[in-house]
Amino acid sequence: MTSIPQKKAFIYAVELLLFLFVNALFILKYVPRTDINAYSVLGIFCIVVLAIVYLFSLPGSKKKEQLSKAGFFLLLSLIIGGIIVFLIKVDRYSVNVDRWSAVTFFLDNLFQGNYPYAAHTHVCETNYPSPFPVWYVVNLPFYLMGDVGLGLIFFILLTAFIVRYYFRSWYKSLFFLLLLSISPAYWWEVMVRSDALSNALLVFTAIIWFNRSGKSLSKNLVIAILICGLIASTRLSAILPLALYFFKPFIQLKLKEKTIFLSGILLIILASFLPFILWNTETWIFFSRNPFMSQSGVGNTYVLIGMIILGIAFSFRWKGLHRFFNTASLFIFIFMALSQVSLILTRGINGSFFSDSTYDVSYFSLILPYCIGYLSGISLSDDNRTSNI
Repeated sequence: MTSIPQKKAFIYAVELLLFLFVNALFILKYVPRTDINAYSVLGIFCIVVLAIVYLFSLPGSKKKEQLSKAGFFLLLSLIIGGIIVFLIKVDRYSVNVDRWSAVTFFLDNLFQGNYPYAAHTHVCETNYPSPFPVWYVVNLPFYLMGDVGLGLIFFILLTAFIVRYYFRSWYKSLFFLLLLSISPAYWWEVMVRSDALSNALLVFTAIIWFNRSGKSLSKNLVIAILICGLIASTRLSAILPLALYFFKPFIQLKLKEKTIFLSGILLIILASFLPFILWNTETWIFFSRNPFMSQSGVGNTYVLIGMIILGIAFSFRWKGLHRFFNTASLFIFIFMALSQVSLILTRGINGSFFSDSTYDVSYFSLILPYCIGYLSGISLSDDNRTSNI
């Protein structure tokens, strides 16, 4: 890593710490539920990560690139095999995480003709579906195949090949997959059939495709509207990286284009929600039970205002997609950290942060695609090459 300029070395160290921190949260929260010493696991994990980072920071060669192609497909096969094993071996009803049942029970109710946002999950009768409508459309094929957890296979395949498309290097793509595959945070998502990281990977790959294919907001306004409108109709958290990516070029648009862009996105979002808003025009059940109640119920107004201001500042901070990865990971981390701190100040802690079920560390995993994207592509000189937004 001595060839990396000092500034990039500092940013790399920050991203590495973020990667270690997020995975440490999962180790310290879930390993103590076994007979294994969590701090020993954390120590071993840190050593393994540092060793891998060092090995992949060594100068590459043509032969190493060729070997990496075989390693890429081998590792991808092993990850898919691991996902299949978890889907078979882990009883979905035995886990106390209800993201899979939020999707499944929503679609069950929908096909039975019942208002789907009133369906409670398998965990308790006060937990309701929180994803936005388009996310259920994305997961519909997996639901029809019998298990929404199958989406985990689709999203790892999508991410693997989009990352390869971006890096144009098997070596860097293998590095990306390796860091993801050794992350306890990722395998926790797999074990409990969570779809939060899958949603983050969808946003991540959409941004990469838009940028790497040479598209820009001013020249590809309709495509940008479709991407932003549809993704914003999946989850509230999906809006964060999209806003960071598109805000600066949005400001540079003419007033007419700005109006078309915002109106187009709002129309797509409205169209996705309209069937549920009009589900029952006598009781207007949508207004008493809707996903906004779940996704924004624990928010803090001051944190939100502060993050909007910070987000505007951050959107002007990056130039080139690789620097965007750094900006997005930092911003999402700060947002999640401040949200957790706000929740602690409001509700207090029952026992410890890791034992109190009020606090969900899984939201921190949303930074992983951007964090790993930066770490695995540190030697890319793409700051000018990919600044075509």
